[in-house]
Amino acid sequence: MFAATALGIFDGDRPKGAATDRLLDACVALGLLEKRGQEYVNTPVADDYLRSSSPRTLSGYVRYSNSVLYPLWANLEDAAIDGTHRWKQTFGEEHSALFANFFKTEESKRDFLMGMHGFGMLSSPAVVAAFDLSRFRRLVDLGGATGHLALAARERYPRMTAAVFDLAGVIEIAKEHAGDRVELIPGDFFQDELPPADLYALGRILHDWNEEKIRRLLARIHAALPAGGGLLIAERLLREDRGGPVATHMQSLNMLVCTEGRERTLSEYTTLLREAGFQEVRGHVTGAPLDAILAVK
Repeated sequence: MFAATALGIFDGDRPKGAATDRLLDACVALGLLEKRGQEYVNTPVADDYLRSSSPRTLSGYVRYSNSVLYPLWANLEDAAIDGTHRWKQTFGEEHSALFANFFKTEESKRDFLMGMHGFGMLSSPAVVAAFDLSRFRRLVDLGGATGHLALAARERYPRMTAAVFDLAGVIEIAKEHAGDRVELIPGDFFQDELPPADLYALGRILHDWNEEKIRRLLARIHAALPAGGGLLIAERLLREDRGGPVATHMQSLNMLVCTEGRERTLSEYTTLLREAGFQEVRGHVTGAPLDAILAVK
């Protein structure tokens, strides 16, 4: 799938080579292509998720996984022993700012963000529907990338205004997707003043960081919220007995090789949120790739 995506096969390109027929036939066996006579065409799942022009495409995430995650995973055994990410071991360098590793080039930044966009398009509608958020008037999605969660919230709650607060380089790409449907504000949620809101969101943010940085971020959010304000969190939740889901454990290993963070149980998130001063914490398993937590000040 990595090679087929890189070669543009799901976009209709049919590169000629000594063994491309083997690659195409393997994609047929995987259920990604269908052979009709001498022609290969996308199956519905490939057309939805691997064709780059599809609204729900995950092709950016596939390219990012191929060029970044796959090499990092080759050093998983060392990460398991040391408990630290593998950027320097894998690529010969690492940046002190974690996401500078992901954003080394414009291409890698775009692939990463488009991967998050595709993932968010699958999850954000379920996340904003997990709880009744109609009492909130302004949502600010911290680290909101292309704006998929903010847009899903606007669609479900038309009276709610929404904004994305993210790094300046991310906001430039977000403009291509969100346009003027949500406000786009450049900034760093660890350092800059948070835009005012009665509902903040963190989508796939907390799993990037260790407990010390999470406590610092949650304290900033709690201080910025009015009484009764909320924090909506979208993450994969481990079961309390840590027996699954399998995909969440695999994602936790993914976080091990490339970030400071990990996946957590609802109880672990609840402890961190209550330490920050949040009173009411509820979780909801959505059935989508991401689950939801709502914490209220």
